[in-house]
Amino acid sequence: MGRKLILGILLAFFLASIPPSAACETEAARIINGEFPSPTGISPNKDESIRESARLAGIGQHVAREMLWQVLMGATLTEQTIADEIDRAMVENGSNPNWPSFTTIVASGANGAIPHGDPENDGAGPKQVMIGDVVVVDLGARVNDWVSDVTRSYAIGGTTNATITKAYMAVYDAQNLTFPLIEAGTPAWALDDIARTHIEEQGFGEYFIHSLGHGFGVCVHEPPLLSGGTDDPLFGLSYNQQPLAPYDAITIEPGIYLDGWFGIRIEDDFLVNQEDHEFLTADLPRDLDWFMIEKDDYDISLAFTPQTSPDVDDEQFLPFPVALVDILSLLGLAAWRNHRQDDFAPLNV
Repeated sequence: MGRKLILGILLAFFLASIPPSAACETEAARIINGEFPSPTGISPNKDESIRESARLAGIGQHVAREMLWQVLMGATLTEQTIADEIDRAMVENGSNPNWPSFTTIVASGANGAIPHGDPENDGAGPKQVMIGDVVVVDLGARVNDWVSDVTRSYAIGGTTNATITKAYMAVYDAQNLTFPLIEAGTPAWALDDIARTHIEEQGFGEYFIHSLGHGFGVCVHEPPLLSGGTDDPLFGLSYNQQPLAPYDAITIEPGIYLDGWFGIRIEDDFLVNQEDHEFLTADLPRDLDWFMIEKDDYDISLAFTPQTSPDVDDEQFLPFPVALVDILSLLGLAAWRNHRQDDFAPLNV
């Protein structure tokens, strides 16, 4: 009886000590079970921690894009291999190694048409990523208990397919239409309506199958739900009519998913304030050029030659290094490729 009373007091203190948008069932359950989310309880420096977490997520996306370029240059990589390297890079740069924001999603080809990727492998499985794939990469970091949630989509080798390009631009433009209205007092559902109307006008309305976005903080999915009037089981959140508040951190993440073919989602993070908003991921590119991964996007001299050993497939490349220190540490293990592969022709989807 005494233990339950103590846990009840701790839970009440926890919920009272952080903004409403940072309280969620997942973390409340951890406290009821006697587990604090972190050894010292929730850290108070929410906004600064989320800013840093978003920066680390940007590093993760740069690593993802460079590894997908390696696929374009001939590397044999699986979704899981790429996800593992993304996680390593974010942790190496300061993300919590023991309590991830969520499991990194690398969803290629038809898996990208499933919003959270391969369901049997927690979003990133043994599927080999191929030239011509459209790949959805959804990731987040955690700093001082606070998370980020950032998604980019990529076409390996680019594409001339009009449907894919039109879908990408529909998602990109839908995002842009909502940005001017992200401020305290805006109804959360209104942003969803604006983005959804644009995607419907572009002919993809039935393929936008989740809400526009959600709050995040200690958990990756928290109120408010940016929905036009329905609950969202994908995010695990219920519809609400509350306006955005100055303490909210939210995502804007429209998506289009064509079953069995491809998916596209672009997700950015924002801190809401009274006058406007802080666009946390503004420095991470999201335009059409960033979506199209081409052979000339990176220095060909940084592509590694295939490794040969009893334990490594002859066609397997080492992951693309994310910093100079990685290059230096791997010089003894790999030879630089010293010629250009000018005879490569990107596969059109």
